[in-house]
Amino acid sequence: MIMGILPWVLLATLGLAAGTTAGLLGIGGGMLVVPGLFYIFNLMDFPPDLVMHSAIATSMSIMTFTATSSIVAHHSKGDVQWGVFWKIIPGILLGVLLGALLDDTLSSAVLKIIFGLFLLLISVKLLLDFKPKAKLESLPGLAIINAVGLGIGFKSGLLGVGGGAISVPFLIYCGLPMYEVVGTSSSFSLPISILGTLAFLLSSHGEAFFPGFIGYIYWPSLLLIAPFTILGAFLGTSLSHLISGEKLRTAFALFLLFISLNMLLS
Repeated sequence: MIMGILPWVLLATLGLAAGTTAGLLGIGGGMLVVPGLFYIFNLMDFPPDLVMHSAIATSMSIMTFTATSSIVAHHSKGDVQWGVFWKIIPGILLGVLLGALLDDTLSSAVLKIIFGLFLLLISVKLLLDFKPKAKLESLPGLAIINAVGLGIGFKSGLLGVGGGAISVPFLIYCGLPMYEVVGTSSSFSLPISILGTLAFLLSSHGEAFFPGFIGYIYWPSLLLIAPFTILGAFLGTSLSHLISGEKLRTAFALFLLFISLNMLLS
């Protein structure tokens, strides 16, 4: 087991990197936090059948901090379409519960493969700069909105990431202006993270293995990563006006591609 200060330095660095990336590209930090925690927890010799579950659950709990600051900022600018929020949130919450329940039944190895495939899909999407072209003149029916919400929540509950990979293209397709797309999509993360954290807290598996666990959540890493993530988000937002977004997106996509292949092939 790696002892001393190194794991805590790695965790702080991970939080800073995830927050900075989110600020620079508007991409949820969970895509870095989950694989980062996976590798760090392996270095700390956590039991193999606990590592991926703990990485996902801890990432979800970290999201409550970043989502809270994000929703306050976007609401203050009037960027959140609360009408859309209240229509889609029932489907999202149901999806989070289903995703978290399925997460609890899968092995760490299977979750690693699923997450690797998710990162592979996101990296290809970023490299191709995919955006929906056709747009609706008004919102679709409530059944379709909640079906999309179910997919957003399920992915988040299963993988411990935000719902932007689905919600952003959907809201663009619905015809919302980009500032409302970002603000409204960000608002989904807070209920996702709160319900997901509660679901993972109710899991008792982690506490039998190591001190510091409640359910699947490893609290020392949460308390260290969360403030560095928020600091990184401010830093990334400041740097976003100085660095080419196109080059950053390509570099980040290639980095995610490397991580996904490493998770799938290791």
